[in-house]
Amino acid sequence: MRQMREACAERPPRSRVIPVFPEFKSLELADRAAIEAVVHSFPPYSDFSFTNLYAWGAQVSSLHGNLAVRFADYISGAPFFSFIGRNHVAETAMQLLDLAKQECQCAVLRLVPACAAPALTEAGFAVTADEGATDYVFAVDHVAGMHEWTGHSARRRIRRFSTQHPDYSVRYSPLHAIDADEFRALFALWARRKGYASPQASHEHHAFERFLRSADPSIETVGLYVGTRLVGFSSFERLPGDTAIVHFSKADHAFHGGVCDVLYWEEARLLHAGGIRHYNWEQDLGLPGLHQSKKKYQPCHFLTKCIVHAV
Repeated sequence: MRQMREACAERPPRSRVIPVFPEFKSLELADRAAIEAVVHSFPPYSDFSFTNLYAWGAQVSSLHGNLAVRFADYISGAPFFSFIGRNHVAETAMQLLDLAKQECQCAVLRLVPACAAPALTEAGFAVTADEGATDYVFAVDHVAGMHEWTGHSARRRIRRFSTQHPDYSVRYSPLHAIDADEFRALFALWARRKGYASPQASHEHHAFERFLRSADPSIETVGLYVGTRLVGFSSFERLPGDTAIVHFSKADHAFHGGVCDVLYWEEARLLHAGGIRHYNWEQDLGLPGLHQSKKKYQPCHFLTKCIVHAV
């Protein structure tokens, strides 16, 4: 696997201190620098980006200098534990497994970055691939050239969309400058078409609302409009160097089959113009439809994570 090196409505004046294990705290915007001091020395695993941790309400603790995290499952909301770090990896895993057994009645860690796997295996832990948690990483210049992918459905859909909607427009805005209600309306449409009784019935809704309310100036958005109608949006964060990570994206698939193709193509063109070479589209959660939709855009490599059990 080719590895990559690894960014608030008001910029906090100083970072906070992460509490020492076994104390955990919920994140505030002022905690960004403290989190990034740990995670930016690793490849850009989507789960451990500050924006993801903050939006999804994760709680954090410092354990042997590693970042220990109490997550809530992205679909069910059930709690589980994970960590990222290089220090005393075996001891860190054992302490978190003990806590997981107490709190979750299940001694298992999830989303553990694959770089910790050799040390954990050597220490006698059972380590398996966390298949649905693999991050998809794309070459920006490749996706920006999607309109030239010979024989690919995305090329045909971009051309068809452009022909049928020659007046479409793309708006690039920092998160704090968007019309949040437009984004909420499209999220609600997505939730309804997914079969949720209301947007609030989706666990993702709470994370999306927290994300919007942060009005974080480090997050940029791409809105795809036909006339005055928002038919798709995506949001991303530039990381140190030439990397970015995509966060929330939604589209009105029923409006036109090429909405996602055009949205991702335009987003990639923006990133390419800004000097970004790779971007992480996060994981597929083990959902076959999401797996297929990400795979069709031809990722260049993956960031894998592990499930860890004590033997």
